[in-house]
Amino acid sequence: MRTLRTIGLAALLAAGSLALPGALASSASAESSAAPRSATAMALTLGPSSCEALARRFLCEVSFNGAVAPVSIRWFVNGFHLASYDNRRFVGIGCQPTFRYDIRAVISDATGATVEFRTSPTCRSGNP
Repeated sequence: MRTLRTIGLAALLAAGSLALPGALASSASAESSAAPRSATAMALTLGPSSCEALARRFLCEVSFNGAVAPVSIRWFVNGFHLASYDNRRFVGIGCQPTFRYDIRAVISDATGATVEFRTSPTCRSGNP
């Protein structure tokens, strides 16, 4: 039963992070370079996105609006591309406590428009 409670707590934390992305604290910036589009089409824009530092892990989420399918999401940690996380809006990234990490998500759509989420959180140790 203890394992079930532990898994349940982690699932509850993850669900809360998904439901309330604005409540997550992060210092993040967004850069946008969209290709010219017609006046009737929406431009690709970055929505509420964040990375929350938990014990030895970051829970990161990106959202976007106005994309033309297909959309690609690429994740980078300290400049290294993490192909196993490609095309995922929500990822968990392991980390070494007290170290600062550069985390980026680059979102591109079929028109060539690109937006980028970037943050540099410090990894925590212990319980969240």
